[in-house]
Amino acid sequence: MFARRAHLYIGLFLLPWVFLYGATGAMLNHSGLFPEATMQTVDANELTDSGWANFPKQSELAEQVIDAMRRASPESTIVLDPDHAPEFTNDLGFQWKEGETRHTVHLNPVDKSAWVATFPENREPLETVLNEINRVELTPNPMAIATQTVPTVLDAAGMQPADKLEPLGWCKLNFLATVDDSPVRVTYVLRDGHVDITRYTGEDGYSPRQFFVRLHTSHGQPPHWNGRRLWSFFIDAMAIAMVTWGVTGLLMWWQIKRTRLIGSGVIAISVLTAAFMYYSMMDFYAATKL
Repeated sequence: MFARRAHLYIGLFLLPWVFLYGATGAMLNHSGLFPEATMQTVDANELTDSGWANFPKQSELAEQVIDAMRRASPESTIVLDPDHAPEFTNDLGFQWKEGETRHTVHLNPVDKSAWVATFPENREPLETVLNEINRVELTPNPMAIATQTVPTVLDAAGMQPADKLEPLGWCKLNFLATVDDSPVRVTYVLRDGHVDITRYTGEDGYSPRQFFVRLHTSHGQPPHWNGRRLWSFFIDAMAIAMVTWGVTGLLMWWQIKRTRLIGSGVIAISVLTAAFMYYSMMDFYAATKL
């Protein structure tokens, strides 16, 4: 009884997040799902008279790369692995802008087709203010203070770096201000002193599709209590809920004796399928650099 109620009420409370992650997961996987852009496909037979028809196949291009590598390093023996077929990672893409409208062209190197997308003008554009200010110098420099602190941290941790330390990531300071009595948003990049100043209107600058996809990909905890940090708790809640649903689902299934045999077979097939896909993806990432 407890398992059923936990399964039910957790699902009801997290229902908005279930729909969000389900829908945006599909949107991330398929750019044509709920598109904000107008898309037009161009069949391969319409491109036979263009230079695209002479674009090499993946195996031919791999041989050309191997030949170039041999010329660059004649003392090495370089051989293409015949047991692993060369693969392109994605389409070739190009873009241009007409005013605030953005166009993209995508060429499929495998089937030689293409498609064109036209993105509408952003209804919430970010207007840049004080274009003459690109970077500011602060004294004392906050990044220098952080850099000077690192040896003390490493000493306390009992570590000693063998190589020179390099900055990692792009910590930023965001705040609101006014320029000539007009509200602006200021973003200061600690790493290099770069400053972005845009007019503040209370709008996020994203289209609805971009906003919901950004909610899906948002992760991590910022050092301040704000909406993003609160959102991270619901990410954790969804993670716990998904594991809980799996456990409570198994308990409820086991309580129905007549479904145990068929259910066991389904679970076995599921585990085998998951194992196959895990190893398939492991092989993909081992042989592919994205």
